[in-house]
Amino acid sequence: MSDLFSEEEMKVRYILPGVRGRIDLPVYNAPVSPKEVMLEAIREKNPKYMPNYRYYQNFCPKIFPDIEARGFNLDGQPVARHPEGFNDMFGIKWNFVEVVGGAMVEPGHPLLDDMNEWEKKISWPDPSKWDWEGQRKISESFIHENDLLLCPTIMNGYFERLISMMDFENAAVALIDDEQKNAVHAFLDRLADLYIRIIDLYRKYFPEVAGFTIHDDWGSQRAPFFSLETVEEMLVPHMRKVADHLHKCGLIYDMHCCGKVEKLLPAMIEIGVDSWSGQPMNDKVALYHAYGDKILIGIETPVISENMGNDEVDAIAKKYVDEFFVPGKPGMIGFSSEIKNQRFFESVYRYSREKYLGIE
Repeated sequence: MSDLFSEEEMKVRYILPGVRGRIDLPVYNAPVSPKEVMLEAIREKNPKYMPNYRYYQNFCPKIFPDIEARGFNLDGQPVARHPEGFNDMFGIKWNFVEVVGGAMVEPGHPLLDDMNEWEKKISWPDPSKWDWEGQRKISESFIHENDLLLCPTIMNGYFERLISMMDFENAAVALIDDEQKNAVHAFLDRLADLYIRIIDLYRKYFPEVAGFTIHDDWGSQRAPFFSLETVEEMLVPHMRKVADHLHKCGLIYDMHCCGKVEKLLPAMIEIGVDSWSGQPMNDKVALYHAYGDKILIGIETPVISENMGNDEVDAIAKKYVDEFFVPGKPGMIGFSSEIKNQRFFESVYRYSREKYLGIE
């Protein structure tokens, strides 16, 4: 591929359909695929054009009971939601609540009141007994629709898993109760081993997988659920165990973590998380400038309205590229960006390519 920019690159190869209020995203005739540009951004810190969080292809197969329990399968089948309830892989019942668009465990009936009970009360799943071959046949076309970075989600992470088993208050207390801490560590260590087994089964039956999104929300609208010190002591060692395995296998560790968790970003970096988009209540600009050389951060763009003029769109795009598309410190377009004008995608691609090639 020539180092010279060509207008041939601006041809649209295909369109990624918009989801959840987002407009369609064009994929241009670029020198590397969206998957490759994400890998460049994470591994080499110098992608050939601006990455976008939507370049991850979320893959959530129903074979994983937690996916169906949460009403979130993305696997080539119709989405299955269960207001009447569905059990996750530990046999805990989740009810899908239509009005909020998500599922939750009915509170007030925790499986555990104290983590010291876990060895007696928890029945561990055997993911090798799931119908992986059947799921492969069902999802064959889904995973080959495009050249995005195929990234399954492991739901209910670590703290979320504790919440599902103990309810929120008990789970939060368990992280700081000296009489429960050893039990929490023992449980989370075994949980990490279970996740590694699941990852290896994905690798066997879906070798196209290039990374995993681990789902673990750590904050509310206003603040984290716990201190950085608590995360470093109680969660980081077990999450790093999974991250080390992913990296040993050449896979990416993307983290889904909602809430105002900016104070906890050093823990994500210590774990070895490769990318995080997060929610816009976090000061992504400040986080990018502090940590953008260590983790790929999704940074929300300014609001780009449908009726905004081309010159204004181009100026915003150029400013965005100049600030966040930096060799050794790339950012990516955040998933929550309010972009209603496709001119912005075109301009960001053009400006980032020109910047990469050193074209003034």
